[in-house]
Amino acid sequence: MSESEPPLYLHVSDPPYENYFYADATVSCQAVLASPLIRTDSDAPAQHRLLFAWPAGNSGAALFFTSSDSKDDAPVLKFKVGPRGRVLDSVKYEPDENSRSGLPSVGVSGLLEVSSSAVLRANLAILGSIRTIRDYTEGHGTLNHHVQTSIAIAELDETEKGVSISRVWFDGKTTTRLTIAPASGAGKARITNINSDIIAEFSPGLYSFQALLDYPQTPYMPPTRLLKPSYHYLIQEQPDAVRSLSFLCTSEKILAGAWRYLTYFGRDSMISLLLLNPILDEGELGIIEAGLSAVLERVNGEDGSVCHEENLGDYPAACAALNPNKTPEAQYDYKMVDTDFFLPIVLNQYLMESEVAQRRIGDFLRTQATLIPSNRGKTYSQLLSRTCRKILDMAEPFTRPGGNAMYKNLIALKEGVPVGQWRDSNDGLGGGRYPYDVNTALMPAALRAISNLARTTPVEKDDDWGEIADKRAEVWETLTLDFFNCKIPQNEARSRLDKYRGSGAFPGPSGADQIHEDLLLQAIALKEDGTPVEIMHTDACFRLLLLPHLIHSSNPACITQHLQTIDALCNSILLTFPAGLSTPVGILIANPAFSLDSSHWQKFTTGAYHGTVVWTWNSLAMIAKGLEVHLSTAYRAEKAGYDAVTVKSADPDVYNKVTSKMKRAYGKLWDTIEANKAHLSHEVWSWRWDEKEGFVYVPLSHLPTPDGAGQTESNARQLWSLPALLALERRRWLEE
Repeated sequence: MSESEPPLYLHVSDPPYENYFYADATVSCQAVLASPLIRTDSDAPAQHRLLFAWPAGNSGAALFFTSSDSKDDAPVLKFKVGPRGRVLDSVKYEPDENSRSGLPSVGVSGLLEVSSSAVLRANLAILGSIRTIRDYTEGHGTLNHHVQTSIAIAELDETEKGVSISRVWFDGKTTTRLTIAPASGAGKARITNINSDIIAEFSPGLYSFQALLDYPQTPYMPPTRLLKPSYHYLIQEQPDAVRSLSFLCTSEKILAGAWRYLTYFGRDSMISLLLLNPILDEGELGIIEAGLSAVLERVNGEDGSVCHEENLGDYPAACAALNPNKTPEAQYDYKMVDTDFFLPIVLNQYLMESEVAQRRIGDFLRTQATLIPSNRGKTYSQLLSRTCRKILDMAEPFTRPGGNAMYKNLIALKEGVPVGQWRDSNDGLGGGRYPYDVNTALMPAALRAISNLARTTPVEKDDDWGEIADKRAEVWETLTLDFFNCKIPQNEARSRLDKYRGSGAFPGPSGADQIHEDLLLQAIALKEDGTPVEIMHTDACFRLLLLPHLIHSSNPACITQHLQTIDALCNSILLTFPAGLSTPVGILIANPAFSLDSSHWQKFTTGAYHGTVVWTWNSLAMIAKGLEVHLSTAYRAEKAGYDAVTVKSADPDVYNKVTSKMKRAYGKLWDTIEANKAHLSHEVWSWRWDEKEGFVYVPLSHLPTPDGAGQTESNARQLWSLPALLALERRRWLEE
């Protein structure tokens, strides 16, 4: 990027976390201050955290302070606005004779106000990888002994009279360094050593800080390069969302979220491209091809698996220090079962919707991979071909003649792995092994995409791929839903709601009076024995968005199934929890109220990461986009002068009834989106029940997990939440 590009600066307040983002041609860095942190142990002293995170190497530094002379709920640390009118500025030092890396040290500087004495112990300074910091914050205080013993705390020289906290990485080259020094003589810092416990103490006053890292940087992508010219107006209309997206996008990869996921996640990148595609710039220097390149670079060149997450920087070596069987080199995680399918889907979408892509696809696929040593020399075409072949092979057993369309031939989570798709917490599928989204939507959508790619691109392939992919797709589109469909009689559904409320799982109305007919519930997954997990959910959004052509299928059964799926999803939007998924604070991603397994009531809670909570991209953005696609089709058909749509063999009354329900669901969904606009850039949020106010918004981090443990901190900015602010628009004419 150009040196003349103005710096990117953003402040996001998400109490107790104050997030500041800074990026320019030299460095990208996020600073997060929480004073005090939320406490899970009321007997422990309050902690005050100062954290810095760099996308470069997924690197970070965190200092955890305590105070001996402040009230536990009183703030001790506070950023101050500097002379340039912002909290952060960039800083750069060229390498000197003491440099191990030979690279510049880059980072951010600013002012920190200490309102009462702050104490930092060496064992609560964590420098190196964001993953190492997360092991502490999310792993009940887990510290890596090898990391902590390499922390160096020292006094600065007599001129600065401050404190330096530094650590040389396991590579022996890279150094992370923080300095905190009194500003203009205000404040005092000193170091003491009590029984080998090194302590840095800071008296009340104003301090200057610097956070530095000498690791190769990848510049962020400025908004003017990120967006198509026709969408540059968003830079003024949605400045925070555009800056957030810009911070998370680089020419090498797209980052999943700040601060906890400042690295590549395949699923997050591709779902975001899927939703943001209309507004993103195209071509060789555009973010769409950068994102797709990042995915293809990380494909397993042997079996075609698409990488879920990368593990790079200091963390692989930190893990190897604890386990000699591990390698210090960058690692790539392929355990998810859904990520493979997104690659052909997203690439095909880019190809179908972009004339630039159609002109460039040959050059793009001829690009040679450079990232993973074993892939070097292989073209993107070869890597894509391996992924497509893998998907075709996985699809084949279920489509064999002779009664092989059985649940055991569906796509299951990998043996011994409790997660495999986006609901990737251990209880996210309620003990299920065969996910709904993977089998009913992602597999057939990927097969349709492969068919088109085989016919329209120079991807390396067998001659009959197009025909084979289409035939297998039709089987998966038609025969998978029946395994997940659960029909619950009206009286039984009401009884289950009363039992759910009676258990104490929800203190509000049972919602039984909202059930006026038998209920079709599509299970979130199947158990090992094929039994449906009767959790209401939002994952039909994948089927709506990725398989809209089913409404025009020549197979009447396929049309009927598709209308039933739309109808069930719309019902869940129109009915208030626990009868459905709707609340004033958002559409919930899961509802266990109809499950006969009472353990689900305890696991799918308001404090569970994939429980009765709201996720922007899934339960709001993707559903809205899927409904928009279907309603637009109906609208165009009506305007063309024929009855609804020419849906072959479909019952017109049923179609019109479902279309009417879609309009009402679309309107209610958008009312909900607009009412919760302040939260849309967050990954996930939750609620509590109030007898007077009903459903009340609560950050997920403020609620206990189902096991009573401390809550995982959410990202202040999450990649796949941003499409709701940037790429969605309410189209009121679709509601008429």
